[in-house]
Amino acid sequence: MTGTPVTVDVMRLTPADWRLFSAIRLRALADSLGIDDPHYRQEARFTAGQWRRRLCEHAQFAAVVDGRVAGLIGAQYQNPDAIYLYSLWVDPSARNCGLGHRLISAAVAWARDCRVHTIRLRVAADNTVARGIYEDLGFGVCDAGNVAEARELAMALSVG
Repeated sequence: MTGTPVTVDVMRLTPADWRLFSAIRLRALADSLGIDDPHYRQEARFTAGQWRRRLCEHAQFAAVVDGRVAGLIGAQYQNPDAIYLYSLWVDPSARNCGLGHRLISAAVAWARDCRVHTIRLRVAADNTVARGIYEDLGFGVCDAGNVAEARELAMALSVG
């Protein structure tokens, strides 16, 4: 997937997409955490019903580049007034092509449609690339206490 992508689409996954979702989610976890990580091992054992339930309970957006899924972001209600974004991931072969920005934008648009007031997330304090994308989209660092012992920053965007 080197060079400039010909076609990029961002789509919201539905329960019918559970096989695609499970494959990309496990690929993302393996890349970012490794296959020995407890999160990877737990999700690798999910049943079809568990994957479908995740897609019913959370909004999952996938970036498709030239017909291949190359990125993912999740969103869920944190409370009636806030959406929480999580697990932004872009395949290493598709990084620096704007996919992160497009994925986050799709999740933000969905959250706006949900008529919440705030969109929140956490980002690794040393992940300057992701933090830069979030800041470009209007997110700011907020005080959320001692978020994971300062290895992560809490960020928020007011939308309502």
